[in-house]
Amino acid sequence: MNVSMSVSLVITTYNAQAFIMRAVSSALEQTHAPLEIIIVDDCSTDSTPDLLHRLARAHGSIRVMSTPYNGGPSVARNVGLGAARGDWIAFLDADDAFAPDRLEVLMARAAVGDCDAVADDLAYYDAMAGQVTGRAMGAGQVPRTPIGLRDYIAHNRSGGEGFDWGLLKPVFRREFMLAHGIRYDPVVRHGEDFLLMIAFLMAGGRFFLIDHATYLYTQRQGSVSGRASGMSRTTIAYRDMHDGALALARDPRICNNPELVALLRQRAAGLQRLDDSYFVSVALRSGAVGAICRRIMRRPAFLPAMIRQIAAALRRRLCHS
Repeated sequence: MNVSMSVSLVITTYNAQAFIMRAVSSALEQTHAPLEIIIVDDCSTDSTPDLLHRLARAHGSIRVMSTPYNGGPSVARNVGLGAARGDWIAFLDADDAFAPDRLEVLMARAAVGDCDAVADDLAYYDAMAGQVTGRAMGAGQVPRTPIGLRDYIAHNRSGGEGFDWGLLKPVFRREFMLAHGIRYDPVVRHGEDFLLMIAFLMAGGRFFLIDHATYLYTQRQGSVSGRASGMSRTTIAYRDMHDGALALARDPRICNNPELVALLRQRAAGLQRLDDSYFVSVALRSGAVGAICRRIMRRPAFLPAMIRQIAAALRRRLCHS
């Protein structure tokens, strides 16, 4: 087994001056030190670039790059992918962190030699409480068998259908990514990890999960503190992801497989429910009754979902009164 495989760690940033140090520090503290830490700034308008250049001067393993325009995470990650020199490529969001042994445990699994990507479970992190609050899948719930295309799509149905595997952060064998030309879709700003994994699996990539939780995923709303993280996770464009799932179901490589098409339509339906829920919450807070009426007229199926959400909100209010 080759336990000395090198890793390029790519961190993408945008206006992250308040929290980027946590991510970078976790990268520098890895027990399996990365060959390089590539930090790609997506045209930040705060002091993030100055901070990154100071870090690069202080640490020889850090390379700072930037995107030619503010293109979102896909464009920024592609810059990092193109610059990476390691045997494997890991990605870290600026508002998340690695446990100190993350690269060590992932590379130990990769060294077996039967995979082109490996990922672990997520550890949920409450930034306001400063603590890990649990796991996404849970100990003993991580499949040990190879993850195929059907398995992956089945675990990305969204809208209350269990943990969404699109949130996982695999480490990829760079040679495989280069050989098959696998990159993030530069026009996609939401759900980009899901689409990358679909391309990877359709190219024959071998994907395994391990029963560890060493990626510290920052919750938008802390489950212990009950407070927002204050970090820059953008509003998710559920509608764009819904349209992307239906477009994928029409892909010539998928459209003749009824099971995959059905799963992708289930994903689209789940994302539609999430979009409806988000729309109602925003519209009610802003008093946009007219917008609610227009959506009902355009899509009558929206009405029952809206009624259910309003009823649930009233029940919560009564319970806390």
